[in-house]
Amino acid sequence: EGGAARVPAGSHLTISVTGGEGEPTLAIAGKPSPLRKLDALSFQADTDLAADGIVDLRRQGHALASWQLTVIPDRPPVVAWAEPPGRAPRTLQTRLPWRAGDDYGVTVLQAEMRLQARPHAPPLTVAIPVPATAAREAHGVSLQDFTSHPWAGLEVTARLVARDAAGQTATSEDARFTLPERPFENPAARALVAARKSLSLDPDDRDPAIGAVNDLLQHPELLGDDSAAFLNLAAISALLVRERGADAVPEAQARMWDLALHLEEGAAELTARALERAREAVREAMDRATQSPSDQASKDLEERLKQLEDAIQRHMEALAEQARRENAVAPNDPNAPQLSSRDLQRMAEEAREAARAGKLDEARRRMAELEQMLDRLRNGRPMRGGEQRRNAEQRQKARQGQSALQDMVGREGGLLDHAQGRQNGAEQPSAGRTPPSRAKPNAGREANGGDPAAQREADRRVQQALRRALGELMQQFGDATGQVPPSLGEAESAMREAGEALANGQDEQAGSAQGRAIEALQKGGQQMAEAMAKQFGPGQPGEAEGDDGDPGGTTGFSLQDGRSDGEDGSQGTIPGQRGRQGRRDPLGRQVGQGTSGADEGSDVKVPEEMERQRGRAIQEELRRRGADRARPQQELDYIDRLLKPF
Repeated sequence: EGGAARVPAGSHLTISVTGGEGEPTLAIAGKPSPLRKLDALSFQADTDLAADGIVDLRRQGHALASWQLTVIPDRPPVVAWAEPPGRAPRTLQTRLPWRAGDDYGVTVLQAEMRLQARPHAPPLTVAIPVPATAAREAHGVSLQDFTSHPWAGLEVTARLVARDAAGQTATSEDARFTLPERPFENPAARALVAARKSLSLDPDDRDPAIGAVNDLLQHPELLGDDSAAFLNLAAISALLVRERGADAVPEAQARMWDLALHLEEGAAELTARALERAREAVREAMDRATQSPSDQASKDLEERLKQLEDAIQRHMEALAEQARRENAVAPNDPNAPQLSSRDLQRMAEEAREAARAGKLDEARRRMAELEQMLDRLRNGRPMRGGEQRRNAEQRQKARQGQSALQDMVGREGGLLDHAQGRQNGAEQPSAGRTPPSRAKPNAGREANGGDPAAQREADRRVQQALRRALGELMQQFGDATGQVPPSLGEAESAMREAGEALANGQDEQAGSAQGRAIEALQKGGQQMAEAMAKQFGPGQPGEAEGDDGDPGGTTGFSLQDGRSDGEDGSQGTIPGQRGRQGRRDPLGRQVGQGTSGADEGSDVKVPEEMERQRGRAIQEELRRRGADRARPQQELDYIDRLLKPF
């Protein structure tokens, strides 16, 4: 029927004409556009729209249809640093906080870093993942590990580059910072790393690096009587002296880094990394053989499995040598299965034989068993004292974050109670009935002279404090584990919405956002527990205790709303705050230290008959009240939430 429409620039227009007599004609913005003949009675035109105009379709001088199209121009994206980039706190990772936006979403985002001392050298480009959904505005933090890069320890200039679906690009302002570098305790390793950096600063001047390598060759005692390291060092010296090609310096730098790691950590760490790469190659080959079965895929899988066998053998030999050299003893756990090189080799051989026979299901099953054994080998190997201490400290910080998250759920629940209490008070000012809730909804109103507006303002400040505390918790947990549960980001967004709703006097919207925040916090707690189990494995005895002996203590994760405790003669300035010993669930049981909100403490006991009867009575009363549809909708929604756990 024709009409007007607004469309984005670059939209694809398809016009189909079927039936009638004669060949139609098409004009777009006054310019003829050809129609393709499909058959005797069907025609079709395809074109991309770039400018405003009238689309006029005619046949034998008569108008069939006409459209007035307004083309909306696609603006280029915008990108900027959300915060100054640099080293992440308490880690050796590089923190790249970004913020980007586009009319239809940014499709590609990357960071380009150039060496400050050599700005014309090829840049170091890092891809930054963007949300799968094409959001008009997005932000985040990318954590990258550049400690093995030749530029580690040197100053760089970085900028962000964003591109949209139309191919338009935008760049951020330049930011200067120093790439974090790994510290080395071994003097020979430190000398190698310093020589490696000198080659990065001026690859044409090799004399300083050659001199440093030759000094180490003249003092073999610094290598700890390691003949393999001495031969490798001699090969690096010969490479720098004799090879003048462009690839000689990068190859020498790579060898310097591997040798520095060998001197610092020993062969076991290098073989462990090689084993991990071999495992990943087997996974990829297994996926290809499953998705696209062929003789070549099966042959490739068999070859990868053979390489895995060799990697296992080299790693076990390195572990045995390290144990003999350091007199290391694994923890005595009589319940733990004993692993041997023969067992691992047998599992890999069985997987390879199954793949050779075309039994992919059997090969996948054997490989899954082998993966479990290798995970136990990695998690159960003896650690050096410093490494064990660092691992325990990181696990402790992560546990503290879990405990702080539980407190945050309770405090957010107190704010939700306040919002629901104000709603019920507004709808039934003379009812005189207190709605069921986790905390007294009128407590904030009493503290503010019964003024709902004053209580909203107090709750808004508390909501802001909780949001800031959640941001700090996310940062500290990310520093400890290297990842942040995505649900915590959803909780932060919901808290922001709740704060805005409270500022606008919208209790219903605030309560809805607070409910979503609680749900996201609980889900985030489960994701935190999974991340801890994946990275740290089962906790060691005594590690879950805080400085005061309190399991899962919250040291370092304080929550403040702008006032200190005791300032007004009371403890706990955030409404809804309750002590750990006083938290109980709706059935009166003390809540443990788990992440799901259930009683996961060590004092769990099976409820007696009286307790079970009391629980059934509570359920029946809730269902009776929920069946009374004359009650306010907010109260009915609250009852529904209480009934969900049952």
